[in-house]
This record gives sequence, C-alpha cells and structure tokens, in this order.
Amino acid sequence: MKMTRGNSGFTLIEMMVTLAVVAVLLSAGVPSFSAMIMNNRLVTENYALRTVLSAARSEAQTQRTTVTVCRSANAIDCSTGDWSAGYIAFIDLDGDAQRDDDEQLLQSREKSDHGIALRYSQASDILQFDSRGTAVGSSGTFTFCDARGASEARGLIVSAVGAVRAAMASEDEDSSHVVQDHNGNDVSCS
Repeated sequence: MKMTRGNSGFTLIEMMVTLAVVAVLLSAGVPSFSAMIMNNRLVTENYALRTVLSAARSEAQTQRTTVTVCRSANAIDCSTGDWSAGYIAFIDLDGDAQRDDDEQLLQSREKSDHGIALRYSQASDILQFDSRGTAVGSSGTFTFCDARGASEARGLIVSAVGAVRAAMASEDEDSSHVVQDHNGNDVSCS
C-alpha cells in the first residue's frame, strides 16, 4: 500500500485571513508605538537639560564662582535666538554672560533633529548660577514641545534658589492635565 502525502502550504483564503489579522494588529500598534517614541524623545531632551542645569549649579557651588547656561547655535559661544538650537554651560569668571577664551566649557548640547521646541519663560538668553547655586534673577520654566502641542509638553522649573525640578500637571479634577509653569499656569506651545 502506497501512502500519499497531502499538499503542504496555505490556501488563498488562509493567507488572506492571516494578512487581514496582521493589518489589524499593525493599525492598532503603530500609533501607540509612534506616541511612545515621541514621548521618549521629549523625556530625553528634558533629562539632557536637567543634567546640564544641575551640573552647572553644582559647579558654581563647588568652584565658588558664577556659572552661565546660555543658548548656543555652535556649542562654543552664547548666541541669541532659539533655545532649541542648543545650549552650553561654562564657568563665567567675569560674570558677563559671554564665554571668553579663558573660561572653561563645562557642557554643551547641540540642536535636536526630532522637531522638539525648547522655550524658556524668561526672555533672557541666559541662566546664571552664583557661587551659592542661586539662579540669579532667572527663575522660570523651560518647556519642551513637539507637534502634539501643550497636552503632551514637558517642563523643567528652575526656582529662585537654583533648584531644578520637573513641571507637573495639576491634580485638580477640573485640571486640563497640562504641565504647569513656575507660576502655576498651564504651559503653552506656540
């Protein structure tokens, strides 16, 4: 008696059902994966600035001198314009908020290519920490925004004493759940 082997493989209907299931799974998973990537980019930029600010404050206290954090388009010198272009922290021996050749560059961060806007609530191009670690006339809120707007924004608050903390959303039941600045107002992404 001779045994016959059946055809192995998929029928056209089985393949179409499989493709339909894969399409449904991808359509459900891709948007949430995309949101997760955007959230991680915001958090990464937030932590990068927090690291620079904390290191600048610590260095000012340790060295008993002024440390300046400023916008920088070239990661070497201070410049005016957008904080999103990048920023630097340096020991500012003469306190003039401009990096001179003899002033040590502590850290720098170049522009992010991920479409994240960084804004500081103070009109100032600089943030200075004095020898006690105090933010000299520069308390305010750094806001990180992407294409999703204020509803997904992140923030860092720099207090008058120089402490850096994450901006949080209000816990009120009437809250918009948008993070709030140093004055308790919802941040905006304009």
